[in-house]
Amino acid sequence: MPRATRPPESGLCPHMTPIATRLGHSGRRPRWCIALAVPFLLFLALASARAAVPYAPDDIVSPSRRIDPDHLTAPWTDLVAELQKKGAIFATFTENRYLPFKKIPVIFTGELRLSPDCGLSLHYLKPEDRTMIVDALGVILRDGSGRSRELPADPRALAATSALLHVMRFDFDELAKSFSTYAAGDRALWHLAFEPKDEALSRSLSRIVVTGEGDQVRRIQLRKSGLQSIEILIGEVREGAEFTAAETKRFFR
Repeated sequence: MPRATRPPESGLCPHMTPIATRLGHSGRRPRWCIALAVPFLLFLALASARAAVPYAPDDIVSPSRRIDPDHLTAPWTDLVAELQKKGAIFATFTENRYLPFKKIPVIFTGELRLSPDCGLSLHYLKPEDRTMIVDALGVILRDGSGRSRELPADPRALAATSALLHVMRFDFDELAKSFSTYAAGDRALWHLAFEPKDEALSRSLSRIVVTGEGDQVRRIQLRKSGLQSIEILIGEVREGAEFTAAETKRFFR
């Protein structure tokens, strides 16, 4: 009598090999498969984040969109007034740095603290613990152990970095000293652009674009060139924040 053939445990025909067998007894996907999947998933995540809030129109910096900060008209009069009176703010953020030699941005995450008295503090949590402090006296970099280093007093570099503080405060008087202002949109979705007046400054920072919805800032773009820029996406925001003495000592000058 012919010997009985034992049916495969998977219930499949003998010539159909279970997927776990093809992948190995552990059932794990090959490393090359994971390596291909990670960039694709990252691309989808970035695409979703970028699509969340529309970008400014291409002609945001054009004569027809230029505004005079000293003579604002609707809807900018009320909107700017609301943005200026927010006071202390705590927010989470994601920072995407686009570099000429990288196809995808370098991603940083952290916490933003804005104080009317102490200035702006960006506390980076990933990929490493460090803090950048911008105030009326200049810019300080502080590492995770608390060691601080003040940036050299290069007027152009300081003007470019200090602009972020003035933007977060919507201090048009200070911004008007170095930048021309442009606007597009309405209260529901608005864009403000700041272009350097000085050619030397424009070599360090070609444009700042702030995008918001209602009285909330959603995105800040700092462009150096067409291939190099920084994009700060604002996450959860807590207005009227109160910073303890310990927080002030750690995250400000």
